[in-house]
Amino acid sequence: MSSRLRDVLPLTIGAYLIALGVLFSIDSFGIRSIGVGSMIEAAVGLWLAALGVLAILAALRVRRFSRRLRRTIGHVRSSEEWRIEDGVIQTALGDILLDLREASLPPGDTELTLLCWVGTIQVQAPREVALDVTAQAVIGTVDVLGVREEGLIRDIHVRSAEFDRAERRLHLRLSTAIGELLVVQGGVRGVRV
Repeated sequence: MSSRLRDVLPLTIGAYLIALGVLFSIDSFGIRSIGVGSMIEAAVGLWLAALGVLAILAALRVRRFSRRLRRTIGHVRSSEEWRIEDGVIQTALGDILLDLREASLPPGDTELTLLCWVGTIQVQAPREVALDVTAQAVIGTVDVLGVREEGLIRDIHVRSAEFDRAERRLHLRLSTAIGELLVVQGGVRGVRV
C-alpha cells in the first residue's frame, strides 16, 4: 500500500463509518425511523462520497505537474514517436494506452501520472528504462511487471531490478476507480517494494 493511500484510506473509511453509525443510531433510538431501504441507500451514498474524497485527494496530489492531458470521455493513445516529460494524463471514462518503446526519455528521473475513473490503463515500457510503478485500483485488476492482484482496493508498488543504477528511470503512478491497470516491459519481471 502506498503512503498516500495508507494516509487517506483510514480517514475516509473512518468518516464513512462514523456517518453510517450516526444514521443507525438515529434509526435505533427512534429519533427518526429510517428503515432498511433508506439505510441501504444511505450506505451507497456515503460510499460514493468516500470515493469522491479519495478522488479529490488524488487530484490534489497531481496538481504540482504543469503538463496535463485531460479527457472526460474517450481514449488516450500514444503517438509513434514522442518525448516523455513529467506530467499527468487523466480520463473519466475511457482507456489510456501508452506504448513508450519508441518514445524519447531524458536521462535521470521522469514522473508520469495516469488517472482513469472507469477504464483501462496499459503501458508498454522499453527494456532499457528502469521502472518504479505505484498502481492503485479501487475495484479491478492490477498487473505490473508480472505482479498481479485482483479485487477491492488493490495497491501495489513494484520496482525493476537495478533501478537506482539505471541511466533513465521512469516513475509511473497509475490509479483507477473501476478498471484494469497493466504495465509490461518486454519480459522483465519486477520486484514488489
